[in-house]
Amino acid sequence: MNAFGRRLTLAFVLASALAACAAPQPDVVRVPGSAVYPPTQFVELLDQPPSRAYVEIGTIDAPGEPGALRSQVLAQIRTKAQQLGADAVILTDVSRNAPATQRLNPTTGTYETLGGQPIPAFKGIAIKYR
Repeated sequence: MNAFGRRLTLAFVLASALAACAAPQPDVVRVPGSAVYPPTQFVELLDQPPSRAYVEIGTIDAPGEPGALRSQVLAQIRTKAQQLGADAVILTDVSRNAPATQRLNPTTGTYETLGGQPIPAFKGIAIKYR
């Protein structure tokens, strides 16, 4: 293999490794037949339906990952909602804790408990005010 082939192979391996480390992105499902809106700049994050009239645009499912910050997951939801043209998102917190596991620490020769850390996750309904 020539130098160009080795560089190309190395670039592919590095790109694959970086893609594997990427945080999960929120899934967006539009409501069938809903209108298409231009992107919005500001999106409210709500923990209950608003008192004013609205229409549902779609759902956003942000699974999160162990070690992720709650604020990072909420920022991903807000970005997806802005792209949908939503004015707000009605959130449901579906966070959970990762199961704890034990492993042998080769340095100390003792077992350590790993995991049990929170995994922030949310489901949301993107809405447009009438």
